[in-house]
Amino acid sequence: MASDENVSASQDDDKSAMAIRELIRVLEAAASTDVGSVGLEWKGSDLLVFHDSETEGYVATKVAKPLQLEFISEIVRRAQIGRKHKGNMRLRLHGQEYSVAVEEYDSFGESAYTLTLKKRGTNRAK
Repeated sequence: MASDENVSASQDDDKSAMAIRELIRVLEAAASTDVGSVGLEWKGSDLLVFHDSETEGYVATKVAKPLQLEFISEIVRRAQIGRKHKGNMRLRLHGQEYSVAVEEYDSFGESAYTLTLKKRGTNRAK
């Protein structure tokens, strides 16, 4: 029975790692278009990521279905928003450190999220 537990833990770790990669992919796409924030909302059974970009207009993409719940779990865990509705996490996007403010809110009875990106340690004197 212990070997089954190890397989499950290994599969959970793999899914968690894939969800983190998906989160970084989504946020790097936003950061590359200088978008300040990203929204996450459910539409039916799809988790949509949306933002408004000056260069691309309104952009909406889907998170891969097998990763949707793990994707949200990683955000909640990393931003430490268990009982509270706001938190922060740090991520490296395109080689630059970012602080990501996470805010959870209710959207038609379901949790939705706004992730606001802010570069850390940028040089202002040039």
